[in-house]
Amino acid sequence: MFSLQYLLFKTDLRRCFKLLIFFSLNIYSQDYIWTGNGADNNFFNEENWVDVNTSQPPTVGSLEPSQVINKDLAISCVVHAESRSETDINSQTPGIFEFSQSQTWPFVFTATTNNDGVNSQLIQTIEMNVTYLPSAEETYRVVKTVSNGNWNTGSAQSLQLGLNTIIVSAVDFDRNVKIQFSSGDIKFDFLSVNGNKIFSSTPEPITLGSTNVLEIINGELKAESLVGGKVILDENAYLQLSGDSPIQSDAKIEFKDNLTWLKLNRVKPQAVHDLYFSTFTINGSSAAYPSSIRYDNYYHSGTIIRSEDNQLTPLIIYDGEALDGSSANILINNIASGGTIPSQLNDKLSSFILRRGHMATLAVNENGTGYSKVFIASEEDLEVHSLPTKLNNAVSFIRVIPWNWVSKKGTGGDITGMNNSWFYKWNNTGVSDVQREYVPMSWGKGGADDENDIQNYRSKYKTTHILGFNEPDDCNGQSGQYSNMCDPEVAIGFYENLMKTGLRMVSPAGRQGAALDWINTFNQFAIQNDIRIDVIAVHWYDWNSNPQNSPNADPIEIFERFKNYLSNVYEFYNLPIWITEFNANKYRTTEVNEAFMKLAIPFLESTSYIERYAWFEPVAIDDSTVMGNGEFYEINGNLSSLGLFYKSYESSPSIPENYYSGPNNLNNTVQANQYTFVCNPSNVLSIGYKLQMSNEKFKLFPNPAKHLVQIQSKGEMDYIYIYDIKGSLISKLEADKVIDVSMLESGVYIAKLNHYYTKLVKQ
Repeated sequence: MFSLQYLLFKTDLRRCFKLLIFFSLNIYSQDYIWTGNGADNNFFNEENWVDVNTSQPPTVGSLEPSQVINKDLAISCVVHAESRSETDINSQTPGIFEFSQSQTWPFVFTATTNNDGVNSQLIQTIEMNVTYLPSAEETYRVVKTVSNGNWNTGSAQSLQLGLNTIIVSAVDFDRNVKIQFSSGDIKFDFLSVNGNKIFSSTPEPITLGSTNVLEIINGELKAESLVGGKVILDENAYLQLSGDSPIQSDAKIEFKDNLTWLKLNRVKPQAVHDLYFSTFTINGSSAAYPSSIRYDNYYHSGTIIRSEDNQLTPLIIYDGEALDGSSANILINNIASGGTIPSQLNDKLSSFILRRGHMATLAVNENGTGYSKVFIASEEDLEVHSLPTKLNNAVSFIRVIPWNWVSKKGTGGDITGMNNSWFYKWNNTGVSDVQREYVPMSWGKGGADDENDIQNYRSKYKTTHILGFNEPDDCNGQSGQYSNMCDPEVAIGFYENLMKTGLRMVSPAGRQGAALDWINTFNQFAIQNDIRIDVIAVHWYDWNSNPQNSPNADPIEIFERFKNYLSNVYEFYNLPIWITEFNANKYRTTEVNEAFMKLAIPFLESTSYIERYAWFEPVAIDDSTVMGNGEFYEINGNLSSLGLFYKSYESSPSIPENYYSGPNNLNNTVQANQYTFVCNPSNVLSIGYKLQMSNEKFKLFPNPAKHLVQIQSKGEMDYIYIYDIKGSLISKLEADKVIDVSMLESGVYIAKLNHYYTKLVKQ
């Protein structure tokens, strides 16, 4: 736990010193500091704050969501600005709900009816945030009409406090979908269908005076929106705003630290840039995109905003297990290899901390090849206290890059207007834009046989993955026809070069039959030579069903073959899958392709081992000028009904875990995360009632000092740690009654001995 305590101490130390300075200058004489003493984490609960002038909680009613807060605030820990009002089913009947004839199921909510036409065929996603259950046995069930018009009744499902998500799969006929509830006393504060709000009490924003400041240090604030004032995001600070209009009345966000971020759950990257760019500052300077600020996708509907800083060090490595021993910080985007790994830790790495929002690749060879593994700290820090055996004391290549939170749905080709967060182009020449991540592909040998290719892949903005070769199993076409690439033993040699990128590796995508044949042989060569594959890519066009002679095949039967195929591939490799090309086949009608898509997409979205997918628009059979049978757009440029379905479908997260260090073809174990966030807002060094540096356990004399300092301690002495005012460790000295501080520059420092602290002034 040393490093966790150190990180928390470092954070508290920085906050401490800033608040001490604020006190000495009497800047915050009337301000509020977070304590968490109110036994909850509600921002608007006055018991959670202390008035630093009176050392008492503020008066009840002084922190209300309905009024302007003309105070400067400082918070830590995880804090929620909760102010939603709730309702119950009884109060919303009739209106939102209807009465039923059933005593067991007396209340009914209608999600869709057959009068809604094609919209009733779509997947129905009902979200209900339950705030109160009269008993632990409250339930709901889904009732719906099937193709012949008869009603199908689902089984009872338990309701839970918090967000309940009810998903009803898509069909190819008009239908009715209703949700029945067991009680009218169930309370909720949010209800939506397919993203459309049916009921949502308007959460009150945090409203600050125009000149007031809210500073976050070592914590996270979750709120609906911010009105006025300024929020300062200091070290280890995260702000999440979930509203549709999250930043209002010229509110400002300042990024003080390069490891902090702002998450807007319901505003996409382009809209963030268009609407809020002028509100962002980086250490007091106006933000400049993309040189000083970046926008990363936050799945389907959101954005994460953070500073763009090549001096950022989101990875700390240690030569001892459990974050012990010598350590070094690894710069973002750079390749640290061999002798360039700092602190002489080449081949000595045993544990590490990866800060949230980043991906790290570790390999045993200096060029990135050999045994390797990818670690992703998505929404929480990742601590690995013991590396896999083959990596422990063997790492000679490290690359850490920003993570990008994409959804599953993508496009093959740079096709705009599909409401997707990633795309690829069967080449390596594309670029990411504000809205989408570009995934480069080494189509064949020519994209993997030159150092310039590797540098090109490394330079790609937002890119976290690289796609392998395109259908190399075809010796008479695609990449397999060139340079003997259809020989797996030849192809694996060029694929190995792609490991030098430090990106997550996606296998070549073969034709339908190749997944369990050619790719298997390729994978065996990869395992034998310690060549990493993180994801299996597949193509699927239902060729085995003789599509030329079945243009009107049953979409359900096609879909069942598709599901079985993917299940077999996953069972064989036990690795995540990307479907980079698929449709019901170009020989099938438009109607069959559309019906198949409506069955396939909900399955792909709800299946955990499917990471990403991209529909392939079927080419015309004989004439390239004729539209194919599954196009997103009609000949006049308008969306087809198939394209409208694909665009409108709200895609789920590609990798939803808070951290991810899953299996690859070289290692089938999943790495555990030893990180635990700990917040102690009553630390005497930071935000307790009496903010002071003095203690009764040890003192330094003389203080101020020029050379030698005596330690007066009531406890055992081991080491004394000296930190600068930013919380950075300057020196670790044996605590032998007298220490020599002559090497320190003049200034103020913090000394730590046995978890107690005091101020040291060097003359």
